[in-house]
Amino acid sequence: MLNPFTQVNWQPDRAEKRRFGLSLIIGFPIFALALFGLRRLLHDSVAPAPFVWLGGIGCAVGVVLYLLPFLARPVYLVWYGLACCIGFVVSNVLLALFYYVPVTAIGLGLRVAGRDSMQRRKADSAASYWHDVKPTADPERYFRQY
Repeated sequence: MLNPFTQVNWQPDRAEKRRFGLSLIIGFPIFALALFGLRRLLHDSVAPAPFVWLGGIGCAVGVVLYLLPFLARPVYLVWYGLACCIGFVVSNVLLALFYYVPVTAIGLGLRVAGRDSMQRRKADSAASYWHDVKPTADPERYFRQY
């Protein structure tokens, strides 16, 4: 994703604002429940109070924004602005990691093994870097590639 800011509706209509409120009504309790379950798995006994508060406040804000969509625009813009910033950073960091970690590891491994696939090292006895190439048998094959 090159520019996530272009994919956001920065002028939401009433239906879009209500959908945003509905997503908060549904999403925050599910998110709080998931956090509670994860915390419960990692630690044997956990008080559910912070998770109940998180789900309840998110749900309450979602209800207010669903019922009064004219209040939803600032929250909508801030929410999607932060989401785009986070998405931009995370996607670029992950892209860099998924590229540089394997490529660097393979390059270091080949260098340690002493492999020179591009034949960049010149032999001490050679006068130049030039390698003779065998000529092709039939130049007509270039016209019949498939």
